[in-house]
Amino acid sequence: MNGAISLAYAALALFVAAISFPGLATARDIREQVMKETVLDEEIRAFCALRCVGNERKGTLKSLTIDPVGKGLYSVFGIAAFRNREVMDNPLDYVVFDHTVYISSRGTLDSETCVLKVTDAKVDNDYHGIFTEMLRSESDVVGKTFKVPDCKRFIE
Repeated sequence: MNGAISLAYAALALFVAAISFPGLATARDIREQVMKETVLDEEIRAFCALRCVGNERKGTLKSLTIDPVGKGLYSVFGIAAFRNREVMDNPLDYVVFDHTVYISSRGTLDSETCVLKVTDAKVDNDYHGIFTEMLRSESDVVGKTFKVPDCKRFIE
């Protein structure tokens, strides 16, 4: 189970490791490509299966962009949503709770080494700080580096 958690954090960090400078016109959306060519979306779903609550919980990659910043470096920015939802079907259709936590991350990708360094990770809409504390205690991803196999396919 710790291996699955670590892998989920690494994947989350990789997605999260996406850094960017919002608003720049040159940022390119790579979400669909990453979802088709990697296991990142599966890792986000696995993370949510372990950490989200409710009978309709769901983890999704909402956005992932890459943006050149010069000298072979790219800014990557990503957002994942973790929906915590419980619905009672019988005898009434009743939503017990429905709360989505968003984790965004920024990072810098070196196109020569294909190493992504996480520069920032932020948790939003976390009412009780559960996701924030979990990320902090289990695996603080800020400052970590990850090798991105064949990273040039996301750049070109």
